[in-house]
Amino acid sequence: MSIQASNIHVTLSGQLILNDINAEFPPGQLIGLIGPNGAGKSTLLRVLAGLQMIQKGHVSINGERLQELQRIDLAKKMTYLAQSTECHWPMSVERVVMLGRHPHVNSQQIGDVDMEAVKQAIKDVDIEHLIGRSVNELSGGERARVMLARALATGSDILLADEPIVSLDPRHQIEVMALLRNQANRGKTVIVVLHELHLAMRYCQHLMLLDNGRKVAEGLTEDVLTESNLKRIYGVNALFGNHQGVPWVLPWSNEKEESI
Repeated sequence: MSIQASNIHVTLSGQLILNDINAEFPPGQLIGLIGPNGAGKSTLLRVLAGLQMIQKGHVSINGERLQELQRIDLAKKMTYLAQSTECHWPMSVERVVMLGRHPHVNSQQIGDVDMEAVKQAIKDVDIEHLIGRSVNELSGGERARVMLARALATGSDILLADEPIVSLDPRHQIEVMALLRNQANRGKTVIVVLHELHLAMRYCQHLMLLDNGRKVAEGLTEDVLTESNLKRIYGVNALFGNHQGVPWVLPWSNEKEESI
């Protein structure tokens, strides 16, 4: 499923947060939303999920406007993974992951298909050793992986993830990015907000660069993560290279540091 954002404007507390955003997000690609703090990345993701009021414009899924979809139908088509990993109830890990099947369950009975989806999500995110534990007893990184498993258990065609690797150690950052890339390769539409530019370069096939609520660059990853864009938007100088045929980038210094 593809998502289209048309002429999106969002104002919060009198401040323009998103200004005339137009974009199409096709299936089969891992798409990264990048940009400095306050660029509007998380707000745009919430707009795409139908969770943020917009002052102008609209969002469509396969040409059908978001507001015309029944909420239960939208929940089956799209999963939104928020930044927060808080859980307000002392639920077990597997019960939290089962919540991802809620749009598909018409009664209190959990079917075989639902259980298989939950088991597969738990396996994919590498949290089998956490089964039986209360989610409130887990570390922030462990909770983040549980919430990702819940999102994957839904089995939706669209996955929107807001900084899903921010609290993870390097090993699990790599594993989660590889998992998201694999989900996209299977035909899903996967859009992720990222600050880790080195992982965006390695795993994302397409990037949108935002700054001050505007889209300033969009396209193939190597065409967006350029020396000039990093210096102009982030104010950093970066090192670039290639390892085993895969390009890499490392933000190295800012203008203040270089002047010392």
